[in-house]
Amino acid sequence: MANRIPVIVDGEIVGAVATFRDKTEIRQLAEKLTGVRIYAEALRSQTHEFMNKLHVILGMIRMGYYERLSQYVSGIAQQYQLEVGFVVKKIKDPVLAGFLLGKLSLARESGVEMKLSETSFLPEPDQPEIVHELITIIGNLINNALDAVEKSITKEIGIDFSHMNNVLTIQVSDSGIGMNEEVKQNIFTKGYSTKGENRGLGLYLIQRSLERLGGEINVISNVSKGTLFRVTVLYWGKEGYID
Repeated sequence: MANRIPVIVDGEIVGAVATFRDKTEIRQLAEKLTGVRIYAEALRSQTHEFMNKLHVILGMIRMGYYERLSQYVSGIAQQYQLEVGFVVKKIKDPVLAGFLLGKLSLARESGVEMKLSETSFLPEPDQPEIVHELITIIGNLINNALDAVEKSITKEIGIDFSHMNNVLTIQVSDSGIGMNEEVKQNIFTKGYSTKGENRGLGLYLIQRSLERLGGEINVISNVSKGTLFRVTVLYWGKEGYID
């Protein structure tokens, strides 16, 4: 990418200053910003969910429904503690745990039942920089799953993390409409989407992240039977963790 700025002296152009940057740097920056956007969207959903609850609480206070308010607040606190406790127990990296809690809020906001499996476990990474790549991968997989179940009668998404012998396996399944062979052959192509224009970057970004991590992705999908994405990457737990 090139930028050119003229040098003007006494109203005359006497030269120019040109700067050049490798497009790869710009592309990498854009991909990192995409990961940040995904994280920000998850936090926004979590904030929006709690704002809705605060409006309910305010309404009950104004109407004087104090007994029902006490029950409502107790129920929220119990649900929140259970959910946070469960996720933090399974996902040891605080950034990824917070990110998943945000996505769970987003799913509820969309009327989707999203569950983290009971057998999931993800230790804190030995290399913190991998977290950004995982957010890009997991975030886009969940976003795709949310799109897939949008028009389904059953709206369910399952998430599973498995870590064994320094290999992390991530599975995201949905009860959506599924994909035919033609769609499966093209889903990783940049710009390809069945959702219209200005889409089709999610799975492309996942593939770019996996290229950097030396991982791979597989998809199992049948029309009207849903889709499962399985990602495997090398992942070393923090020192002191026994695999």
